[in-house]
Amino acid sequence: MTLSASADDGADWTYWRGPMFNGTAEAEGLVDDWDAEGGEGSNLLWKRDDLGARSTPVVMDGRLYTITRADRGTPIEGEKVVCLDAETGETLWENRFNVWMSDVPDTRVGWSSVVADPESGNVYALGVCDLFLCINGKTGQTIWSKPLHEQFGLLSTYGGRTNFPVVHEDLVIISGIVINWGDAAKPNHRLIAMDKLTGEVVWFSGTRDLPYDTTYSAPTLTTIDGQRQMILGTGDGAIWGFQPRTGKPLWHHNLSRRGIFATPLVDGNRVYGSHSEENVTGSAMGTVAAMEISGTGDDTTVKEIWKLDELVVGRSAPIVIDGRLYVVDDRCKLWVIDAESGDMIAERIAIGDRKQWPSLLYADEKIYVLTENGRWAILEITEDGVDFINKGRLRDEAFYASPILAGGKLYFQGTSALYCVGTEDGKQTPVSLAEQLVGETPIDENPSISQLLVVPAELLLEPGESVDLSVRVFNKLGQQLATPAEGDVTYSVAGPGKIENATFTANEDASHQAATITATVDGVSGSARVRIVPPLPWKFTFDDLSDPPVTWVGARYRHQIRPVDGSPALVKVSTIPKGARSRAWMGSSDLKNYTIAADVQGKRSNGQMPDIGLTAHGYVLDLMGNSQQLQIRTWSPQLRMAETVDFPWEPDRWYRMKLRAQIEGSGENAVAVLQGKIWPRDEAEPESWTVTARDQSPVMTASPGLYGNAKVAEIAIDNLEVTEN
Repeated sequence: MTLSASADDGADWTYWRGPMFNGTAEAEGLVDDWDAEGGEGSNLLWKRDDLGARSTPVVMDGRLYTITRADRGTPIEGEKVVCLDAETGETLWENRFNVWMSDVPDTRVGWSSVVADPESGNVYALGVCDLFLCINGKTGQTIWSKPLHEQFGLLSTYGGRTNFPVVHEDLVIISGIVINWGDAAKPNHRLIAMDKLTGEVVWFSGTRDLPYDTTYSAPTLTTIDGQRQMILGTGDGAIWGFQPRTGKPLWHHNLSRRGIFATPLVDGNRVYGSHSEENVTGSAMGTVAAMEISGTGDDTTVKEIWKLDELVVGRSAPIVIDGRLYVVDDRCKLWVIDAESGDMIAERIAIGDRKQWPSLLYADEKIYVLTENGRWAILEITEDGVDFINKGRLRDEAFYASPILAGGKLYFQGTSALYCVGTEDGKQTPVSLAEQLVGETPIDENPSISQLLVVPAELLLEPGESVDLSVRVFNKLGQQLATPAEGDVTYSVAGPGKIENATFTANEDASHQAATITATVDGVSGSARVRIVPPLPWKFTFDDLSDPPVTWVGARYRHQIRPVDGSPALVKVSTIPKGARSRAWMGSSDLKNYTIAADVQGKRSNGQMPDIGLTAHGYVLDLMGNSQQLQIRTWSPQLRMAETVDFPWEPDRWYRMKLRAQIEGSGENAVAVLQGKIWPRDEAEPESWTVTARDQSPVMTASPGLYGNAKVAEIAIDNLEVTEN
């Protein structure tokens, strides 16, 4: 075991676009050619046929990290982060975790990329069900994890569009489409910043409500006009800039009528963005645009410098070299553009003949390109464009991940294998701090408090439970100032709780209620939100509510309370197309061994019936209307442990559903036993269970909740109960 690939020279690649956030690195002696089959003169140093994936790997301290499928094609399939010796390709450890309540198919597991943090030695990974993990980079042990789908309403979709995390100082930041609770209940592309060591939520911010898409544009960190910024494309079709320490939105520029998938490139005070969807104006598809950012704080502005419509670049991120912008469109054609003026230098240089996903890598005066159909190219820059140094194609291979460089060696992640390519002559210049992170305005030039955060920013407590709070204060540029003395902070509480000496305590009698804690220093205020959820048992009749319980994540906006057959009930409406199929979560993700039951009714519309589901422990009991079946499952597209029985049922008739989840055994012998039953509400409960399923890879704890697909017809729910087994 050598662990020498980058441990000696510090030339790590800890973020998918590299230490400069722009797909470039200083290197020499890199390969001009390679052969995936190996052999003399092939430059293939090692190959792992068992580690095909879509995720771009990262390298830190001689270790390579990537995300891929675990236990493929088996009844216990899941996801895993794998750590390899970057020099030899030997597996050092694997961290396996389940996929539950996700719409991502197994072939798209491992969409997001790991980010590595040299300061802590930890790595961070977002799974396709939105389980977010902090992992010890040396041992592979999970330090903390958060199911962001259950606790925040972060979405996963069939396309696998999970986002990339980024580490900034003491924070790890992740974003995605969030259907949250309270005043954040509407869908929004939101950002969640957590303490990278503890997972504590430091800030929670967002873009605009009702975005068009879930997206996977990754954030870039930079400094412009002395102000640190985080820039990314979002689901509302815009490119946004935020202050990474505070979450304050600074600017946005609308490019598309749908979401932005490609990661914007930052070069100085210029941002280059692209997309492949409908433009904001006109009927053309796709554009590449240059924007200029200036100003600070509330005076930060964005100005469009040039734009090339009908240039369809929806996935691959570009590079800028010596004033030229190099982009690969969605049909694998390379374009070379004058970055200052937008004038075309070269166009439609064929790299491949299908779709383009990977982004470009520039090092050692070469451009490395991979494509979806297994084609690759190594290019050199010329006066009138580029020339091919070498190119080839790997049969039965597809590249979605981008090429990376670490320790003077290239790593190409394909869906069939992971390749390490290089020679003994390869050398790489270490980067301790990216150039674009240099040049912040000295803090003492802006000493006044302009922003305040209350930490933790989001809380879930039981009645009577207490939590210690702290405040962080910042100037207008988002730079943290000295922590104010405790006596200089004034707190107030709206809702069922009290605060004393910076300690908040939820009222003993609070039940499924929310509170807002506000802190003020020198006239500047910030707040934190608290959900207060009692221990089991719970019962909801909806008789005294005008809206779904405020503490339920993902419920409001998509559900209404209104009379059904003369009694108030929770109704999942069919008039919100993008919210017709969704989930709602009711409480802590630490709950286990419980039963959820409810009265349910489905309508019929145009000959179609809805699907109605209860969720427990990460499993759903789904009453499926059109197929007239009852199913228990945990991962909808994969159905690795699903059990299905026929169950004819009628519209406009009330039924009682019950799902019991129990963990039997412990450790490696633990099994989840799921039992479901359904019967007409006006009849006696049957003794036997209608359907039973067992899971050898159990979800050990999870929040109770609801599932429903009301796209074709409405769903009504009443008399909901959650009880311990």
